[in-house]
Amino acid sequence: MGESDTASTTTGPVERAFRVLQHVAAADTPVGVRELGRRAGLPRSTASRLASQLIDLGMLARNAGGELVIGPAVVTLQGRDAVPPALEDQLRPLLLDLVDRFGESAALTVDTPAGAHYLAQIPGPSAVQVPDSTGASLPFHHVAPGFVLMASWTHERLKSYLTAELAPATPHTLIEAAAITAELAKVTSCGWAWAEQALDLEVNGLAVPVRNERGIVVAAVSLYGPAYRLSPSAAPHLGAQLADAVDAGAAIALG
Repeated sequence: MGESDTASTTTGPVERAFRVLQHVAAADTPVGVRELGRRAGLPRSTASRLASQLIDLGMLARNAGGELVIGPAVVTLQGRDAVPPALEDQLRPLLLDLVDRFGESAALTVDTPAGAHYLAQIPGPSAVQVPDSTGASLPFHHVAPGFVLMASWTHERLKSYLTAELAPATPHTLIEAAAITAELAKVTSCGWAWAEQALDLEVNGLAVPVRNERGIVVAAVSLYGPAYRLSPSAAPHLGAQLADAVDAGAAIALG
């Protein structure tokens, strides 16, 4: 029995998963599965399986070449009372700029096993405000950033999510697999997602993805406002404008 086989049978699945995560985090460059198995002392099949599970949890991600990098959900391992996650620090100036530019509340959301997790929300200047979701993890199908994040999922993860019983938050929440799949196709095509009164009645959201320098979706940025003021019909070009603003701002913030 080789060293890799011994390592895979004498440690538990949690330890092996953390070993995989730690080796990707410690690497100076993206890591392929074969190299990851060598570094972690695991058979390639085990390393591949654990990597796929960590990708589904948002802890790892694949770059354009299929190599492994740290995923967006890692930032949520840090408590709210600790030093703020780097992603929140880096993108907060962008959120402030979006509030000034568009006059609506802006939020930063990341993909976690618990749902679409709101790292930060900056209130807009209007007297009519929307609820602050900072610190909350909401079902992906309830919110616009959730749809943006789902659009980047693997087929297996999306299938698993859609086969579960999805509860609505309002009568406008999409809960049927076919309807959600159709909406995700729109997100993939245009690059943004609208959620009209899906979480709160009379409140709409518009979200776009945040990509790092490797093109991997690491978060979503969204605008929120009253439905009478923020909607596809009232602002038909806002999706493209928000996408351009976030792409430019993220390029500067994330280097």
